[in-house]
Amino acid sequence: MERRTPAFASSIRWQSANVVSQVLLQLFFIMVLARLISKADFGVMSIALVVVGFVEIFAQIGIGPSLVQRKDLQPRHIRAALQFSLGLGVAFFALMYGTAPQIGIWFNSDALVEVLRWVAFSFILSSIALVPRSLLVRHMDFKRLFAAAMVAMVIGNLGIGLGLAYAGYGVWAYVAALLSQNALLGLCFWWMRPPGTEGLWGRWQWTDLREMLAYGGRSTVFNWFNYAATKADTVLVGEFAQANPSTGGGWTATGLYDRSAHLMSLPITILGKLGDSVLFSGMSALQTEYQALQRVVSRGIALIAWLVIPGSLALAWFATEVAVLLLGAEYADAGPIVRILFIGVAFRSLIKLADAVVRATDQLIPAIAIKVAYLTGLIVAISSVLRTGGGLEGVAWAVTTCTVLQFLVFYAWLGSALRWKRLAAFRATGAGWIGALLAVPGYIAIDWFMPDWLVDDVDRWSLILKVLMIAAWTACVWVAVALRSPAVVDGGDLELRATWTAYLPKWLGKHIAK
Repeated sequence: MERRTPAFASSIRWQSANVVSQVLLQLFFIMVLARLISKADFGVMSIALVVVGFVEIFAQIGIGPSLVQRKDLQPRHIRAALQFSLGLGVAFFALMYGTAPQIGIWFNSDALVEVLRWVAFSFILSSIALVPRSLLVRHMDFKRLFAAAMVAMVIGNLGIGLGLAYAGYGVWAYVAALLSQNALLGLCFWWMRPPGTEGLWGRWQWTDLREMLAYGGRSTVFNWFNYAATKADTVLVGEFAQANPSTGGGWTATGLYDRSAHLMSLPITILGKLGDSVLFSGMSALQTEYQALQRVVSRGIALIAWLVIPGSLALAWFATEVAVLLLGAEYADAGPIVRILFIGVAFRSLIKLADAVVRATDQLIPAIAIKVAYLTGLIVAISSVLRTGGGLEGVAWAVTTCTVLQFLVFYAWLGSALRWKRLAAFRATGAGWIGALLAVPGYIAIDWFMPDWLVDDVDRWSLILKVLMIAAWTACVWVAVALRSPAVVDGGDLELRATWTAYLPKWLGKHIAK
């Protein structure tokens, strides 16, 4: 199947719109849901999603990434991928359905068993959507991916999910939102019929599948360790909380920590989805062209650092305000946890970009070794914190410290993997650190002069005004850095620079263009 030259600019625009819209809709969904169901319901669902997420990585065995990454994709490969993934989906649904009671015993919860059995249907739904979605990503057709995501989220999450939550169905509203969203995505992807989905029920041979499973197997191992590294904290907190309900807090403590981690993950979700789709697909087409890869990765690092480093500083500085505004006043005690986790947002976002590079260039073996070391250190640190009474804040510090160390190791190795000069990957983050320095005086002033929004109760309008001031100042910092170093926005592409500077005052646009 012929592969087109990557259209990064158009693809990034559409996928950015897709991801940002998804995150905003998901944020709205969670904001409303947090006021309709209990922390304990969130705790049960968080563990169910983590368990299913672990298993789902093996349920696909890297078939989706193989369809995107493979250079010489043929119709026989697509037929093999579809039929094999459907079989795996059914098999893993049966496996999860049968093992749910044992998982419930491990977490000392009968409620978790029934939730797991229903959520397990997502294995079948994901296997149905796998091939058409992967082909849309391969062809970088993010306009149609955007349309499918909007239909699924609006109907599934906002319509069905919130409707059932309002009617008092508790955790089952969350389950229904997840399943209906996945079902709608599959229907939309097949209705769009991307190139390569014709004649999918023909014959295929084992060699056709084996060629993809070689890469897919390595990708699966990498993805499993990567996913485990992002969810180990929630699992360990949930297991400890259920085993020690008097000191650990039970499902309520798990729900509190999970929502804190979820807030931290929102910026990473945006950048991670961009990296997993646009950059992964485009870099896969350039995987042996090192100079072109260096330019793409350098632009990606600079752009992410410019946006995320000042943004994560703002989120960490005003963590309690963010938690209360998004989740409600009962989550005010999540502020210290969120603050610590937000410190690591910039580092985790940059690691997500490195993950895309690793998978596109098939540098998976050394990357797996880094992930194993990180996961091992994380489990040891969190377990020690929980045993010694460090609480949820101690867990957050363990996660953030291990994340920073992983970033340093990953980027030191990434430079040699891309044949870069020493420390070039780190230097590409410079614009973000400049933005953080510029942001500090404004955040100090906002914190000093804004009225106290939490006296006996939350003064919602003072809180909203303060958050708007924070957002406005952060936007000013982004603009200031972009004016000083326009390459962080356009990568030195003068044609693209002429496009975005056209929205500025003429005298300023001319100055930047020069």
